Amino acid sequence: MIRELDWRDLALLARVRDRGLCLDAQLAYTRGANALQHALLNPFIPGRSAVTLVSRNGDLDAIGQCSMRSDRSNARLTFIGPEDVLDHDSGVELLESLAYSAGERGAHNLVAEIDEDSPAFEALRRAGFAVYARQRIWELEQTTPGSVDPELEVWRLENSRDTDLAQSLYLDIVPGLVRQVEPPPARDGRNLVHVRDGELLGYLDIQRGARGTWVQPFFHPAADDFVALMSSYLSQAFHHRPLFVCVRSYQSWMGGPLERLGFRPAADQAVMVKRMAIALRRASTAQMPAVEGTYPEPTAPIVHIEGPAAL
Repeated sequence: MIRELDWRDLALLARVRDRGLCLDAQLAYTRGANALQHALLNPFIPGRSAVTLVSRNGDLDAIGQCSMRSDRSNARLTFIGPEDVLDHDSGVELLESLAYSAGERGAHNLVAEIDEDSPAFEALRRAGFAVYARQRIWELEQTTPGSVDPELEVWRLENSRDTDLAQSLYLDIVPGLVRQVEPPPARDGRNLVHVRDGELLGYLDIQRGARGTWVQPFFHPAADDFVALMSSYLSQAFHHRPLFVCVRSYQSWMGGPLERLGFRPAADQAVMVKRMAIALRRASTAQMPAVEGTYPEPTAPIVHIEGPAAL
């Protein structure tokens, strides 16, 4: 039996909260693998952003959770536990129920980010998830504070005037297949931009949490020196917690420069998506404007052929 979490599941919640998987990489690296801290309060929050379901199946009792993002068209699979439930049919049924519940709330896609060597990878495939992209998480234990000449600072906080530039950069860099399931970064006033001669060449989508800082970079190919730009960011933004940079496969060239800056690979992941909606194309009929008082122009010369002369 699968139903929504309630007060009867407190013991189960305590039992599985440290034995599960967080399949939202940003959440896992900034707050930790336990994504259930708000599970009991969420039903009382207007316009709630998460769905938490319980599977009661004897020895295989489990909890799963997905969260809705700000654009409401995408949901993230944030937690399923215990991890070994995915080895059984009940775990796949729980994933199906989470997808159904997210779809009822308007989500078109359910996204999960999973280590490629995880046993859960195949369980997600069985539940209808497909790989849309791959990513490598790079980690820097701690940045060293540095002094930066204000005249040499290349990053500034994003403002409303950067919206169109950021949208254009996103469209230039992110492949169309990925754009179907991954909206542009949320503009919450914490992101940084690098603008040169009126063109946006670098964008850092930044999220912070108790465990670390998460950075999703977007760089235009015309950006000359990635190492210098990232060094400037590291000098401007001192972090006493680990810094994680997520590099998608379509920007894999960043790996070498990040390694030179002291980052080390933390995980290789697949971005998997279960589609709950399909775009349908419909024919649109429209009346053609009447063509009056005009004559078609010939496209070839007209030759007058005269008959034989009368004898």
